[in-house]
Amino acid sequence: MVSAVDSTRLVSAQYALKNLRNSDDGEQDAQSSSAASILSSYGLDSSSASLLSNQALSGLLDTLSSQSDTTEETGATGESADITSASFMSMLKQQLQDAAAAEGESGKAHDMLAALEAGTLAISDPTQGVSVAAWDVDDPEEADTESKAGEAIDVSGWSDFLNAHLERGSDGAFVKENGSYVDQTNGGNAFFGLIGSNYYYLNWPQAAAK
Repeated sequence: MVSAVDSTRLVSAQYALKNLRNSDDGEQDAQSSSAASILSSYGLDSSSASLLSNQALSGLLDTLSSQSDTTEETGATGESADITSASFMSMLKQQLQDAAAAEGESGKAHDMLAALEAGTLAISDPTQGVSVAAWDVDDPEEADTESKAGEAIDVSGWSDFLNAHLERGSDGAFVKENGSYVDQTNGGNAFFGLIGSNYYYLNWPQAAAK
């Protein structure tokens, strides 16, 4: 269950996102400004320039809203892909490469891509109860790797998982450093968003940030 204050903020944020999704070009700038203020007060990055930000925000708000329902939702979307497979890693790398190209010289996608290639990028899916260290499918040493054993983690909904992992400041907003959220369990960088058509949590060392 969420508090009355949280519920009010959640409804406001969801309304703001609805405006972002449905607005016409002539109205988008004004609505985006209002939506950004609401989402910022909820502790979330509303910048359309950040990697998959609007899609990630939509999923985060949708999953947080499940706290106020009597039904138990465990995932932000339907059945997740197998994050321990080479096909997933190939999709992940391509998506990060595309995002890095869109960022320019540097940014969050560059940091995640560097961590992927260094073997320090971890991917978690609490809805399936698994976490795995990502690997570079283009590394010759991984040419015959079809899958790797993942680590079992507690199965939970995204709202519980994110609340347990993302660090909050004294104002209640999620803390950001170098453009990324902070994982309070290990002090690393964190990202929550769409990879392919499902939501995942990515974590990598602070040293990977530039």
